[in-house]
Amino acid sequence: MTAQRTYQLPDLPLPELFVAPERRARGAVNAYRIEQLPEGTQREFIDITASDGAFSFGLLHLPPGPRPKKVAVFMHPRENQSRQYLSPYLLKAGYAVWGQTSRALNNDSDMVHEEVVRDTAAGIRMLKERGFEKVVLIGSSGGTSLLSYYQWQASLPPEKRFTHGPHGEPTRFATEDMPPADFYVALAPHAGEGVIMLNMLDPAVVEETNPLAIDPELDMFNPANGYQPFPQPSKYDPYWLAAYRKEQRARARRIDVIARTLIADYHEARQAADLERLSSPTARRALMSPYMTVYGTVANPAHTDPGIHPNHRLPGSIFSSGHPLRGGYGPVALGRLLTARAWLSTWSGLSAKAEWTHAAEHIDVPTLVVLPLGDSDAYPQEQEEIFSRIPAADKTFTTLDHAHHYLFLLPGAPVDYNPREKAGEIVTRWLGERV
Repeated sequence: MTAQRTYQLPDLPLPELFVAPERRARGAVNAYRIEQLPEGTQREFIDITASDGAFSFGLLHLPPGPRPKKVAVFMHPRENQSRQYLSPYLLKAGYAVWGQTSRALNNDSDMVHEEVVRDTAAGIRMLKERGFEKVVLIGSSGGTSLLSYYQWQASLPPEKRFTHGPHGEPTRFATEDMPPADFYVALAPHAGEGVIMLNMLDPAVVEETNPLAIDPELDMFNPANGYQPFPQPSKYDPYWLAAYRKEQRARARRIDVIARTLIADYHEARQAADLERLSSPTARRALMSPYMTVYGTVANPAHTDPGIHPNHRLPGSIFSSGHPLRGGYGPVALGRLLTARAWLSTWSGLSAKAEWTHAAEHIDVPTLVVLPLGDSDAYPQEQEEIFSRIPAADKTFTTLDHAHHYLFLLPGAPVDYNPREKAGEIVTRWLGERV
């Protein structure tokens, strides 16, 4: 294998609609290879128990040589970042690296960010107890929103933290020991899990109980609206696009109402339940967690029209293998089957609080943003606007040309370099000037 292929996204044929199976193995796109670690690196598996008793785990990496006092933290709300791809570069620069999972590992069906934040807090408390003095939060992809949300709440006096999540349950943040970090890095950030869902939610779905009922005037895959056979570039009229975005918000609002109604019905049933009448439907309803099924979740016109939020990206989305419809209706998808509380806390672009676009306004520690310009789901104009609202006096924004979301070099790129290696240089140099 040539050196170039280890950092270049494979130029493989796109899976065909209705031919290739929708189920696929994603693989370790976020993970380093063992041989990349500096010789002498020590790795320790550590169990983490949050203040509410929930279990997670992580890998603590120590570089060769004297034990460092500075540690970089990687964490994602549902993906395993215990072997995050930037770790070898940080270890070579003398940093310890902590890669933590969450209680919602590989399963977003009941993922509530206000609970996952407790996992984050427990991990950072462990690092402080082990003598690490400087903590660098590195939010990668969806980890950007989680760790920026944590930093936002950790930096506040306990009495000013959120008391309730969007789903109505107490956060108990006021009594949580939440050590704030000293530096923040947003690596390949998107605007937030809820915001990205809002941008991808298909407004042509007119009835949640019948996701095949489609309004053709709002269908981005309708040739009458500007669609061209994928992966040819489509071209949507700006007025049509404005109406499309408006109706995306309307659909998200409808799902929010459904979620809140399910939660209210659940609590009402629990209040009415009678231990002496366990054979009644009310007793069962009081135990039945309300779940929702959401289809049409990968339908951002920017996935097929490169003129929308132009950058270096290829057609499609990181959330769908090949044609966007595969992710919108197939089994490997975001937010497909989930509880009402998970929708409101994580996937609602109108209700969720754990969003990079919200938390960025409250990050006052030195901040670095590293944006790959070949990202199919995060765009320069969007990220520059978010960056402009970060109040930190010391903040830096930088980009990686023709780099995929996971920092692979895109096929056919007019440049030849290793985006992960470049990102490692950028991050370690930036930290070296400050730590």
